[in-house]
Order: sequence, then C-alpha cells, then structure tokens
Amino acid sequence: MDKRALSAIPRPALTDKNKEMPLLVSNMCYLATASRQEIGGNDTLIINFFRKEEKKLNPAFRTFCQMDDYITQDLSTDRTKWKTGAIDYLTGYLYWHRNSGNIVIASVAEREVILSFLQDFRRTHGIDDQQRAIPHGAVVDSEVENRIDEYQGVIKEWKLQARHKKEKAEIDQHMEKFGELPADYEQFVKETVFSSENYIFYSRPKERAYCSKCGHDFELRRDGLYHKKIAIWNDTDQVKHNRTVRCPYCNSFLMCKSEGMGRQSLFAIQWSVLVQKYGDEVLVRYFCHTKDFRIDFRNPRIESSERFRTVHTVEKSIDFEWCRFKSTQDLRWCYLTNKSYGCCQPSEMNVPRSTVLYNTDLLETVAGTCMKYSAVDIYIDKVVQNDQFLNKPWCIDWYFNSYRENPYLEQFLKIGFYKLTQAVLKDYDCPKFKNGRTILETLQVSKLQFNMLRGIGDPSVRDVRILQYAKEIRQEDFDILRYVHDDEYDRMYEKYLDMRRYTTVYKLKKYIDKQRIFHDRDYFDYIRWLEEMGYDMRNEFNLYPKDFKKAHDDKSKEYTRFKDKQAKEDEKRFKRLLAKLRKETEDVDAMDLKTYGMFIRLPKELDELKREGETLHHCVGTYRDRVAKGDTMIFFIRLESDPDQPFYTLEWKGRVIQCRGFKNCDMTPEVKAFVNIFQEKMMEYEEKPLKRRKVG
Repeated sequence: MDKRALSAIPRPALTDKNKEMPLLVSNMCYLATASRQEIGGNDTLIINFFRKEEKKLNPAFRTFCQMDDYITQDLSTDRTKWKTGAIDYLTGYLYWHRNSGNIVIASVAEREVILSFLQDFRRTHGIDDQQRAIPHGAVVDSEVENRIDEYQGVIKEWKLQARHKKEKAEIDQHMEKFGELPADYEQFVKETVFSSENYIFYSRPKERAYCSKCGHDFELRRDGLYHKKIAIWNDTDQVKHNRTVRCPYCNSFLMCKSEGMGRQSLFAIQWSVLVQKYGDEVLVRYFCHTKDFRIDFRNPRIESSERFRTVHTVEKSIDFEWCRFKSTQDLRWCYLTNKSYGCCQPSEMNVPRSTVLYNTDLLETVAGTCMKYSAVDIYIDKVVQNDQFLNKPWCIDWYFNSYRENPYLEQFLKIGFYKLTQAVLKDYDCPKFKNGRTILETLQVSKLQFNMLRGIGDPSVRDVRILQYAKEIRQEDFDILRYVHDDEYDRMYEKYLDMRRYTTVYKLKKYIDKQRIFHDRDYFDYIRWLEEMGYDMRNEFNLYPKDFKKAHDDKSKEYTRFKDKQAKEDEKRFKRLLAKLRKETEDVDAMDLKTYGMFIRLPKELDELKREGETLHHCVGTYRDRVAKGDTMIFFIRLESDPDQPFYTLEWKGRVIQCRGFKNCDMTPEVKAFVNIFQEKMMEYEEKPLKRRKVG
C-alpha cells in the first residue's frame, strides 16, 4: 500500500451530529465513520474510529482497506505512525457490542458503505457469501463486525501463506544440498549401530538356539550350545532366560531369550550421525533407527528415519527438524527452534540421548570446507571419548559452533591441550583466550612459560592462569603453585605470587607446611593485618613468626583494636563534617523539602549507613569510608507517615549520582519528581560562591 498517498488524505473531523452520539448511546466506547474513494488507483475503504473519553470523542485511528491489504494510521499523535493490527485488537478486543464495550457506526449510510466494499471484496476473490439475517436500519449490529473480521482474517491468512511460502522456499534451497546416503549405510546401521542389540534365542522343547548377531543355528543340549555342522561349541555356560552366554561361532557374549517368553520389550532405539560436505559447507545429519524382534526374531525389522539436519557455513549454523510445519498439518523439514532440551528430555524416538558416528575419517570428510582446519577428528578421538559431559548427541555441532567463534581450538587440539579445549567448550571459569596467529599469542604467555606448559603435557586452565598472573616465574615456583589448593573462591596462587614482593614462593610454602597451617587463608589474613597496621614487611620476624598460631591470635586482637580506633576516628571526622554541613545548609531550601508525602535528611551517625543498607538490601553500608573522608555524601529519603523506616537512599556529589530503594529498585515517578526538585534546589545552593563545601 502507498503509505505516502494514504497519509496525505486529510484527517477526519466530527460533525455536530457525531458529537452528540455519546449522549444518545450510553455504553459506547468508539464511534466509527466511513467513506470510500480511489487512492493511488486503488478502491479504498476508510473507517475512522473516535474513542469516547468521558463525554467527548477523540480521534483514535483510521483503517485503510483495499482489495488485497489493509493498514491502520494512529490518529492519537500528530506524527505519522502506522499499525498492522486488526481492528478487534486495536480496540482492545471489545469487538463491536460485547464485553460491555460498544463500537457504534455513525449512520446507516456509512454502514452500507462498509458492507458494500466488503461485498465487492468477496465477489472479487470468489469468497462464498453466506446470507445472514440483518436487522434493517440498525446502527449497531453483528453483520459489520462479522464481515470486517472475515475480510481481515482472509488477508491475514494470505500474508501468513506468503510468509510460509517464503520460509519453505528458503528451507528447500538448503535441503537440495543433502544428497544420497552412502551405499553401506544400511549395513553400518545393522552391524555397528545395533551391535549391542542382539540375543541368543533358544527353545528347550525343540532343542535349538539361534544367534541374531551371526545368524547361525545351534543344537541346544544339556551341557551347552553345539553347531550342527562345524565342530564348535560352548559347554561351559548354562543357557537360561536372561542369562549372558558366549556364542560359539562369533564369540559374542549375548543375553539368552526363551522363545516361549514374551518379546514385547525387545524393541531397541538407536541414533546415528553422518557428516557430509557440500562445497565449503559441512552437513550433519541425525537418524533415528529402531530394531524390532517382537514379530519375527529371526528377521527383526529395522527402520530408519532422518530427524535432524544442520548446515554449517563460515558465518553460522542452521538447524532443521522433520516435523509439522508451524500450525499446519504439513509434515516436512522445518527450522529447529531449540536443540537443547534440558534435563527432562522427551521420548528417545524424538530426541537422541546418544549417537553412533558413521564417519571413520572426519578429517578427510571436512577437507576443503569451512571446517577443514577444525581438527574435529582429534576432538572426537581425544576429548569426546574421555569426557562424559561433552559426549552428547550434538557434540559435533557443539564443537563446530565453538570453533567458528574460537578458531584457536585447532591450536589446542594439535598440540595436545585437551583440558583447555574441554574448558572452552564447557565455558566454565575459563579465561578469554585471544585468536592469535601463534599459540603464544593465544595463551598470552612467553616462550619460556609455554615450554613449562608443554612439560606438563596436558595443562589445565589453572596452570595457564598461574603463568598469566605471574608474568615471570621460575620453574620451581610454578611446580609448587600447581599443587597449592585454592580456598573456596580465592585463588591462592595469586596470594603466593603477590608475596614475592617480600619473600620467595619456596620459603613461603616451606614455612606454611612447617607450621602446619591448615588454611592458607589464615596466613594471608595475618599478612594483611600487618600491612594495614604499618609493620615492616621486610622483617622476617614479622613474616615468619616462630609460633604462627600464637602470633595470629595476638595480631588478630591487635588488629581488632586498631580497627576500633580507626572507626572512632572516622566517626569523629564524620561528625565534624556533618556539623559543618548542617551549619552551611541550615538556610538551604533543599534541606527543608517536604512534598509528595516525603522529606530528606542527612544521616545522624556513620553506622546509620550500615543499618540503611541492611534494611534496604543494598550496598550503601560500604560507602562509610568515602563518606567519612568527605568524598561523597549520602542522604536519606523518608516518608512523613513513617519517618524512621528507610525508604530511599540518595548519593550526592555535586549532583544526584544515584537513588535506590529496596533491593536496588529504581525510583517511582513520585520519588523521581521529589529527587528532581531536591536536585534543582541543591544546584541553586551549589552555585552560590560563598557556600562551597568539600563534598561534591
């Protein structure tokens, strides 16, 4: 539709008669007027809607209806704004005369204009015209509603079909890339996918047994299984229902099943995955296979169906699923919306829980594609097989997607850093490695440090973190720190390395072991106390006391007294600052501000900040040091109805920095208006040349 031509149509105006309609129809919500004209060569129906507000009608929107489309212009704003919703949605699902709502057509003539256009629409597009009983002369009736709903419903269906057609065409274009299955795929399913789904079926009355894996018949004697023609037998295992015995021909250990017992449970489900290529793209296909022994155990029925497909390109991956297309009954390939099914998976017939890989040489398969350097063969062989977390049905897609974002995974795999690869794929406490040209750039370590990692063989993320944090480190220190246990969330190796400014890692570790310090954190707390109290940290008498437990307890008491004294000094400094502020602001309008049922005040003591933070569950309690030093200032906003209860906390530093309520919630409109008034008055105060303060 030509929106430019539509918006050029003058906006509708109400006649005097229209303005009287709210008085005539008490339960009216909207008044609708209509006209029909040619716009841009198209026959167009214009329906204008006016919303009733109190006893006045205000323009709401107007809908332009043409033979192939409709669109709505918002009339509540001077700016041209378009909407695509249907009329029943735009009117709040009031419909025409339901749910205590009412849309009134201005006149019978305008009603006929609407119905005439909709009649022509049905005739033009060959839509069956079902006759309805219409109360002639009625201003409000269901006929207009039904006809407009029908008109907009047909057009919405056309648009939906057009979108579906476009989406299907895109999907079909991708599906053309998938060719035939390998010639031996059926044999692969039978021998490899279902290699563990075989049994030895036996019948004692008929003295026979059958191995479903090798397909050979045996004589069942009292002492075991014997082949009829070949001199092979198994007379050591007793044949019994649900007991595992060895097949004398293929040497497979299989469970025995009596022919006389029910076979309803002998229905197996397995999945396989096939990797192929199309140009520089990689195709991954997932198949669901079933093996059914229930009808004929000698000829179990094996059925296969392809359920999922993925196309990997240089930029992205696209997933598909064989299912019903959206809300239609069309069974076909569709875009897959979610490949992660969480802990509660649906039936294994729908989603795999494990897969068997067909490709024996993935490197050759992906040669010449966007994944040619991915080293996916090493990933499957060395990482997936040894990690239960990564050994999932989608592991190949998972790796390709990770490799696309982190090409350095190729470097890790080719030099044998499998633990680092696992950490990147799991994304658990893993540093952000760079996509460097060399492994040194990727790991952000020196050549000497890289040789230390190579000496380990398969280093962990923690090993890399130690070297990255240390910058420079001796091999002996590195060997020590690798076996230092971290304490909960603290990385103890960082604290050891930080201590190199006073001593060596070797001496420190030796002292901690000798003193039998169970928690390394206790020692580093002791060092922090000494640093804050100003002790000489170069003095080994302070670093390494002969009796650490006694020194720790003594310094703990001394540090407590030191902090208490410091807190008292901070409190005195804060009170001096507070007294100065009160004196300077005694004539400031902002401090006497009372509006919206709120007022504002300064804290009475430093500890009040802590209580404020605990009550409102935010971090203002940590601001005590900054407030005591005069670096910032905190104000409390209180309700006049409950002046002692914390409500909102405001930080001021030449302007309002932040204002937070319970659990850091943002300001309500009333609080925001109050804070704006406070800021204006404070800014007026700040601009006075003789009223300069340290705060802000």
